[in-house]
Amino acid sequence: MLLYLHGFRSVGLCYKGKQIITFAPDALTPNLSYVPTLAIALAESLIAEYSKTHKICLIGSSLGGYYATFLAQKYHLKAVLVNPVIDAYKTLLPAIGRVNVPYQKTSFFWSLNLVESLKQYFVDSITPELYCVLLQKGDQVLDYRIAAHKFKDSKLIIQEGGSHHFDNFMSQKDTILKWAEEN
Repeated sequence: MLLYLHGFRSVGLCYKGKQIITFAPDALTPNLSYVPTLAIALAESLIAEYSKTHKICLIGSSLGGYYATFLAQKYHLKAVLVNPVIDAYKTLLPAIGRVNVPYQKTSFFWSLNLVESLKQYFVDSITPELYCVLLQKGDQVLDYRIAAHKFKDSKLIIQEGGSHHFDNFMSQKDTILKWAEEN
């Protein structure tokens, strides 16, 4: 079973979430709270509930990739990371203030306390075999080289061009499904 963790300013059934549902109709695509502790708590409750009857594979995009890294290490789960944030507590510091969520036409206030709370989910040392990392060099939000370095011993797919959105995400469908099935 795939559990999709979306990025900052996004929702579960965003561009990638909707595409995941087309090739994995039983995938879980929850709307995560903008509050990191609540986002992790929801993901952990879904892992606890569904891991009793299913093998879980995480898919994390951007900030969801940061969360997926933490959860994969904690629960020894396979994960596909899509243009993941590596050091969210640094990367999201400039976002402090009112943040719009275009998918829902809503907003929230991103505070220094929320940024600081991300530190508890930082993973310094990874288990490389848990991760398949999809990166596009044209990511205008994150420097792909940071993720490529951290996950250098994991399965890495680095594409020329692209964007933070991860252009042509559906082309990775077989890679994702195969990764989820491997032990």
